[in-house]
Amino acid sequence: MRDVRRDYGKGSPIEVKDLGNPLDLLSRWLQDAIDGGVTEPNAMNIATVDSKGNPRNRMVLLKYLEGDDIGFFTNLKSDKSLEIRAHSMVSATIWWPEMERQVRIEGAATQMDRELAEDYHASRPRKSRVAAWASDQSRPLGSREELEERFDQYDSMFDGEDIPLPPFWGGYTIRADKIEYWEGRPSRMHERVSLSRGDDGWDMTRLYP
Repeated sequence: MRDVRRDYGKGSPIEVKDLGNPLDLLSRWLQDAIDGGVTEPNAMNIATVDSKGNPRNRMVLLKYLEGDDIGFFTNLKSDKSLEIRAHSMVSATIWWPEMERQVRIEGAATQMDRELAEDYHASRPRKSRVAAWASDQSRPLGSREELEERFDQYDSMFDGEDIPLPPFWGGYTIRADKIEYWEGRPSRMHERVSLSRGDDGWDMTRLYP
């Protein structure tokens, strides 16, 4: 593996135009990824810690970006949800290898208002809404057939009806306290800019790669 490497070269000097809107650059990079046809442009890794302090990571989809907050949706009984309730500080990483860009965000996660979750749930494809009811996320599953039977059960239950938001399903917002923007440059001379929330607003620092 030591000989597997790639020299980056697409990056340019990172400019944060408005420290009062620190996630504006994330919004623009997301749109670049969408316009560029990146697979899952809003995929991000969420890191939590469990009850023993062990770090845990998984991929989710960024589905909310407003002000200093980003957010995602999940089963409220899932492992990630239980871990967030026990320790609200999380870290999120968004990585677009095709664009040689990365964004890291650290902050406290809180459960979304029910109205936001209901609005998003209503926008999902029907089968995704059925799956939200069928999946007992993160819990042991006896067989694939058991999962498919549960799906068919709820599919029939809601046949011809609007599928409501399950009481155990919702979302979390992460209030950004620290943001790092990264772009690849040749010879590993990458661009790194760190933004940190202070008492009087946001501070910006350039970092060695």
